Amino acid sequence: MTRTSALFINAHPYAHFNRGGTYILPTDEVDIHMVARKQVDGGAWGFAEHPLDHVALCDANDEDRWRDICAWTLRNHPISRVIAVHERAVLLAAEMRSAFGLAGMDYETGLRFRDKVRMKEAVRSAGAAAVPDFAALDTPEDLGKVDWSTGRKVIKSRLGLAAKDLYIVQSLEEARRLVDGLDLSHSHYEIEEFVRGQIYHCDSVVRDGRIVFHSVGRYLADPASYTPGGMFGTVLVGESELHKRITEVNAEVLAALGLKDGTTHLELFHSESGELVFCEVAARPPGGLIPPVIQAQYGFDIVEAQIRLDAGLDITLGSAPEPADGGGTSGFISFYPGGTGSRGIAPDRLAALGVVEHSTHRGAGNSSGGVRHSTDFLDSYVVKAPDDESLMRQMARIEEEYRR
Repeated sequence: MTRTSALFINAHPYAHFNRGGTYILPTDEVDIHMVARKQVDGGAWGFAEHPLDHVALCDANDEDRWRDICAWTLRNHPISRVIAVHERAVLLAAEMRSAFGLAGMDYETGLRFRDKVRMKEAVRSAGAAAVPDFAALDTPEDLGKVDWSTGRKVIKSRLGLAAKDLYIVQSLEEARRLVDGLDLSHSHYEIEEFVRGQIYHCDSVVRDGRIVFHSVGRYLADPASYTPGGMFGTVLVGESELHKRITEVNAEVLAALGLKDGTTHLELFHSESGELVFCEVAARPPGGLIPPVIQAQYGFDIVEAQIRLDAGLDITLGSAPEPADGGGTSGFISFYPGGTGSRGIAPDRLAALGVVEHSTHRGAGNSSGGVRHSTDFLDSYVVKAPDDESLMRQMARIEEEYRR
């Protein structure tokens, strides 16, 4: 029987797929041809432990070069699947599938999950969720398409990720000054109403158009508020009326956007009036430390699930695909580089604080004292606790000891 061959478009360090001694690329089931970012950016870090036969490395910022190498690989090898788990690779993977007639998420679907204007248009048209007032921002005149009497607005990249290229403006005059310095060509930006409220996320696994797993989490800080020395994190939300409402919105949004197989990461606001307002959704696993939190709570790796779905393989959702009574709860807390004071926790203190996984990223920051994006963490701690109250206490203790 001929083995499946897959193109793996990888924007993560290769070591990302060997977590805790578990290697999650299915090389015993699929022949993988990897196109990854160049070695200096971590594209082959950890490669020696689990080598592949077919690898190409290139500058991750040269999208045309990435596209050319992927197309050449598909033309010259009998490849039937394309794998992508990073936001920067998902749309290119969809483009390659459409261009070469391969199974999996096609380009039009991928664009609905990436372009924030197309995304909101589809969600609003289907009546899937409340959507903030928004408009494409292609010229300075487009600033007049939103109602400035309602207060501040958000200007952000239509294809952006990790809360980069995002600006909050208080007035039309401030917005005009800002866009004077932005390149508005090529439909790069949108403007939308600023929504006041708590931000939640819902992460899903979809198989044959059906949601087979979901979890809900609450962010401890606004993803767009990352600053040197700051903190970020999330805590899982147990079964409740709010949990039910969020998963219902999630199901309506995914149906409107048309995903058949894959994983998703949806973000939405719980407004001050109690309304759930759509923010955005991605057709890939959640970023940061959310996958380890899901694994700690539910017993499976959601990144591995995406890889296997892309490869056309069966998936397993672990031992606890639904929240279980008495199963406790989980979350993570992370710290950005910079700031003052002590930065770290002694390893012998981690178990007492409920930490089940600690990761450190010595390459965090931009080498000039700044933070590059919302998941540019220096130190991260995945935490388990018997209940929500205990989890928040443990996280407060972790932050106190980390900064002591």
